[in-house]
Amino acid sequence: MILIRKFQPSDFAGVIEIEHEQFSEHDPYLYMSLYELNMDTFFVAEDQGAVVGFVAGITAVGEHGVYGRVFSIAVREAYQGLGVGTQLMKGVIATFHQKKIMDLTLEVRSHNLSAVRFYQRLGFVITGMECGYYSDGEDAIIMRRR
Repeated sequence: MILIRKFQPSDFAGVIEIEHEQFSEHDPYLYMSLYELNMDTFFVAEDQGAVVGFVAGITAVGEHGVYGRVFSIAVREAYQGLGVGTQLMKGVIATFHQKKIMDLTLEVRSHNLSAVRFYQRLGFVITGMECGYYSDGEDAIIMRRR
């Protein structure tokens, strides 16, 4: 059974393993800083004591006030398609709502149409593009949920 819970420092190694498996974009040690600044919006999915997914949300301030940003979400390949990502996203969305933060944003690689559809199922809409956003030059699709 998959358990969604708040990230704890002992989960760091599991998050870093998933980060290396799924991405090449972030400095892994950034996640510990994200946790220190955003403890209540950093969740992991656990199966039999092992971290199998995570979502890191951050609170930011923009020209229209405070908003939530889904900085990163990843699920181990063997657990994809089982609803783990949905459970993680619902957890972070609910926590932002409890904090009275209703405006959420995220970025997704322009080629990752399955992720775009995933986020659309959770109420996100495409609001723009950021050209050359990723370090390899790929564009990002900007999505927002209000």
